Amino acid sequence: MSGVEIGGMSEEAAAEKLETELHGVLNEPVPVTVAGTEISAEIDPSGTDVRVDGEATVDGMTGLSFNPADLWRHLSGSDELVPVVSFDEEALESTVTSLNEQLGTEPVNATISFAGSTIQTTPQENGTGIDTENAVEVLSEGWLSESRPIVLQPTDLEPEITDEDVDRVRSEMAEPLVAAPLTVLVGEQEIVLEPTTLADTASFEEVDGELSMTIDTEPLVARVIDGAGDDLEAPRDAEILIEDHDEGPIIKPSKNGMVINEDETAAVIEQAAISENRSVEAVVTEEEPEFTTADAEALGVTEVVSEISTPLTNDAVRTENLVVGTAKTNNTLVLPGEQFSLLEELGEITEENGYVSSGVVMEGFNATALGGGLSQLSTNTFNLGYRGGMEDVTHQPHSKYFDRYPMGVEATIWQPTVDMVWQNNSPYAVLVETWVEDGEVHSRLWSTDYYDVDIQVSEPYNYVQPTTKVNTSPDCVPYGAGGPGFTVDVSRNVTAEGETVYQNSYSWTYQPVDAAVCG
Repeated sequence: MSGVEIGGMSEEAAAEKLETELHGVLNEPVPVTVAGTEISAEIDPSGTDVRVDGEATVDGMTGLSFNPADLWRHLSGSDELVPVVSFDEEALESTVTSLNEQLGTEPVNATISFAGSTIQTTPQENGTGIDTENAVEVLSEGWLSESRPIVLQPTDLEPEITDEDVDRVRSEMAEPLVAAPLTVLVGEQEIVLEPTTLADTASFEEVDGELSMTIDTEPLVARVIDGAGDDLEAPRDAEILIEDHDEGPIIKPSKNGMVINEDETAAVIEQAAISENRSVEAVVTEEEPEFTTADAEALGVTEVVSEISTPLTNDAVRTENLVVGTAKTNNTLVLPGEQFSLLEELGEITEENGYVSSGVVMEGFNATALGGGLSQLSTNTFNLGYRGGMEDVTHQPHSKYFDRYPMGVEATIWQPTVDMVWQNNSPYAVLVETWVEDGEVHSRLWSTDYYDVDIQVSEPYNYVQPTTKVNTSPDCVPYGAGGPGFTVDVSRNVTAEGETVYQNSYSWTYQPVDAAVCG
C-alpha cells in the first residue's frame, strides 16, 4: 500500500506501520494544476495538518465482504490500495483559499456612472477560481496517489456587482434622475435643477449587499436657498447696544425668520429626483432666532457699574488710533463666564484696519509704531473691569508713569505679546461703551450692580531719579528727562452678597523718564 507492505499483518500492526512509514511522504509538497489551463502550483502540507488514518485504512481492507475477489485479496495479502488520509478541514479549506489567490483571476464588477447627464456602464467580467468543495474532495482522495499533478476543477466567479444589478439601477434610478429638469418652488421663486446638476450629485455604491444610487442633496438644497432670494428671511437675533452716548443701552428686538427646512427639503428633492413628478415645493418653516428679546432682557444690562475718562494728548495722529480703537470696542457684550480681550476686539493693528503710527515706548526709549496711543484704551477698559469687579486675567502697567492715568491702576498693550484681559464671573452680562469726545477717552461698563469693589493704592515709594541714556537706534530723537521712577502697591477687595469674591494685590515699579541722547 503506497509502497508499504502490510500483507499478512494484524490490523493494529498494519495501522501503526502505515502511520509511521508514510509520515515523511505526507509532508512532501503536492503539485496541483487547474484543469483546462496551464496554471500550476504546489501545496505546502504543513498548513493542512494532513495525516494517515491507519485504523480507517486497515478497517477498509479487512471489513467483511463475500465478493470472491475481495476474499482472495484478503487471503493472499495481495491488496494494493491507497491509504485513507485525514485533514483538518478548516486548514485544508484555508489552503484552497490561498491557492485561489495564486491560481485564480479576480472578477471585475459591472459599473455605472455619469458623464455630464449621460449614463455610462461597463459590463461585468467573471473571474476564475477553484471549486473549493471539489478541491477538498480531490485532495483528500489523491494526496498519496501516484497520479501527479493532482488536477483541480475550475469554476467561474461572479463579481459582487453584476450586469443585472447595473441594469436595475439604471432603469429604476439613473434614467429617472436625468430624464428632465427638477423644479423646486419657494414661494414665487422657481429654482430649476438641470439634469447635469442632478447627475453631478449622484454616486453609485454597494449598500447592504445591493448596488444603489446615492444623491448628495446638500449642494442641491444650497442652490435652492441661494435661488429663493427675498422669499426667505433669516431669523434676526436681539441686540443690546448703545446708539447714543447720551442715552443708555437699548434692545433691538429679535424677529422670527422664514427659512427652508434643509432636512425635510432634502428628503423631498431626493424622492422627486427619481420620480415622474418634476415639480416640488421646498419645506419652508418659521424659525426663532438663537438670541431672543427675552434672552436679552434677562441679561440685566441696565445700569452703569463702572466708568472712567482719561485726557487725550495734543497729538492728533495718536487720537486717530483711539477713535478707531474705541469704535471697535464699543458695544462689546461679554456674557457670564466670557472674557474681554482687548487685542481680540482691536483686531490686527495694521494700516488696512485704520491704524496709524504714533508715539510708543520701545526698549525704554520714546519711538513710533502703528497703533501708538492704544494703551490709553487699554487703561480705560482695564479700569472698567477692575472697578466693575471683573476677574483680572492679565494686564501689564506701563514701564513709565504717565500722569493722565490712575497711578498703578492702568495697563498697556503690545501686539501680539501683551494683552489686557478680564473675565465676567457675575450672573449678568456686561456691555462695554467706549468713545472719544471733548478731549477725553470715555468708557462705561453697563450691567446690573452686583459687586462691591474697594481699591486701595499706596503712596509712591522707592523713588529713582532720571539719568541720561544713549539711544543707538537709527530713528533716535533726543529728549530731556522727565519724572522719577517709583514703586506703588495696589490692592482690591471684591465682595458679592456679603461674601468675598476676590482679594488680591500687586506691586509695580515704574522706570524713571530718563533723558535720551543719540549715539
